[in-house]
Amino acid sequence: MSTTGFPHNERSASADTYDVAKDFEHVFGVMAQPSFLHMTGLGGEQAFYICDYPASHELEVRSCIDALVARLRTTRYADGSPAPSILRIDLFETVCDFLGSRRMFERILDFEARQHEPVSSDPMQDRFLHVLVDMVNATTNSLYDFIAKRYEQALTDGEADIVFVTGIGAVYPYVRGHTLLSNLQGRIESSPLVLFFPGTYAQSSPTGSLLNLYDRIDAENYYRAKNIRDMEVIG
Repeated sequence: MSTTGFPHNERSASADTYDVAKDFEHVFGVMAQPSFLHMTGLGGEQAFYICDYPASHELEVRSCIDALVARLRTTRYADGSPAPSILRIDLFETVCDFLGSRRMFERILDFEARQHEPVSSDPMQDRFLHVLVDMVNATTNSLYDFIAKRYEQALTDGEADIVFVTGIGAVYPYVRGHTLLSNLQGRIESSPLVLFFPGTYAQSSPTGSLLNLYDRIDAENYYRAKNIRDMEVIG
């Protein structure tokens, strides 16, 4: 099998021309390489990847992620490594579990009903969202600590050879892509992590690397992840 990555400006030019099946075939090819599983050839960088896609294809992408997980779980690697286990982290479900672990879920629902003001151009003017941001990003006992503990347990149980993170659009603005990945640096180190991102992860010299959620929300800088859709499949 031999394919190359898709030039980012070509494949992200229009959601109308996006071929989800072709794209995920390429993503599978990247993940089926031993170098991806074993995190080699990264030059000391952490094995964090972003798989961006047009938000208008969300339902198709969800089905493709399910199929990708099933396919990887039955694929042995060329170097003899067994088929990998996949830890899936849905961020909306994880935030709900996190609030439940702090016995705050019901209180948050009650607070939302009383304090959720109409969102202005600045979502942080909303008191409810402001509270969620403070809780998620707490100095101690944060969402990222919660995710790290879940990962460590899954890794111990042999269930986290690869980590998939989904649902970033459902938890904006109290969880943001660049903040999430920055806080998981050093917490998830023994497995490659892939963030599925509805929008564009653009990498260029003049601007650096930008995460643009839904291709509508102001872009956020993030420099340490590779765009998996731009990576080559060799072999």
